[in-house]
Amino acid sequence: MKFSEITGHTNTINSLREAVDTDHIPHAMLLGGQEGIGKMRVARAFISYLYCMDRHEGDSCGKCPACLQNAHHNNPDVHFIFPRTGATTKSTETFLPQWYDFLDSHSYMPKEEWARAIEAGNTVPVIYRSDASEISRTASLSSFAYRYKTYVIWMPERMQPQCANALLKLLEEPFPDTIFILVSNEPDKLLPTIFSRTQRFNLKPLTDAEVAEILIQEGTSGNEAREVAALAEGNIIKAFDMTGEGGEIREFSSIFIQMMRLAYARNVASLRMLSESIAAMGREKTARFLAYCARMTRESFIFNLKTEGLNAMTRAEADFNVRFSPFINHRNVERLMTEIQRAHDDVLRNANARLVLFDFMLKVMMQLRNTNLPKNTN
Repeated sequence: MKFSEITGHTNTINSLREAVDTDHIPHAMLLGGQEGIGKMRVARAFISYLYCMDRHEGDSCGKCPACLQNAHHNNPDVHFIFPRTGATTKSTETFLPQWYDFLDSHSYMPKEEWARAIEAGNTVPVIYRSDASEISRTASLSSFAYRYKTYVIWMPERMQPQCANALLKLLEEPFPDTIFILVSNEPDKLLPTIFSRTQRFNLKPLTDAEVAEILIQEGTSGNEAREVAALAEGNIIKAFDMTGEGGEIREFSSIFIQMMRLAYARNVASLRMLSESIAAMGREKTARFLAYCARMTRESFIFNLKTEGLNAMTRAEADFNVRFSPFINHRNVERLMTEIQRAHDDVLRNANARLVLFDFMLKVMMQLRNTNLPKNTN
């Protein structure tokens, strides 16, 4: 990965390049920002530049032994730490083949794809205390081939408390020429003491033009790329999903429409079956579906304003909202959003997803009738 392969994030790249060029590299860096904007791509390009033996024109050469090692994940002084499963039965090393394949095939780091790659099921992958112990052990040793030893921690917000406390000690008393790069989707969830000991780079969402550029590079037509970019909210993972066959957003849209029609019809038995079907998708995917419900509830409410340019929906979503949006109104929108957030939080807290979803759908059913509008959602 080279800086020239990164779309966007020019200011961050310039700062990282200058840190290497001036030999003022912070021992701990935090690359923070929403999912799907290329934070790990920036981290990997920085690592390539750091180790490159023939830097020129502000970028790594891509050809020297160090660059080739990084490209093939063979640099003995670069270590990756990531959320996983199996605290006592498996080590991080067990998952390295899946991890390297994930880096190569999903460079924008969709966390649901990683959970699927390691067969996490309903288990939320985390970073364990044993991972921090392994960092401490290897960091105390001399580097193998290069001056710097680098640790890239993906999603540090998933660290267990014991792991976070152990990492804090390493950041407080760092070993010489040891660099930590924390790549976080939710930096506000880090320990404040860890957060304060890093040099922070806040990466912004990609612009619509940047998203469209990436999509066109991947073979999407110009018109579709621009349409999708306007809906993607700077998230290339979401953009890829909208352009892919059978993407998650299409799936969620279908489920949301089905749920709302069943709720309005007060078909309790079918709502119960639907709640079980959604829960079977797994905890994290269920949470993403509820986040989608929150977005669609907001968009449906805004749709009532009939103001062009305010909504960000796919054509299928907009077609459904022509008749559905009046049922999301000032009488029920706040309560619906509260119930969605409560269900989302309960699912992530390991509550029984089937019960949480069924209860949520019953409350949606009651709120949809909180209106004086004609009875028609079809």
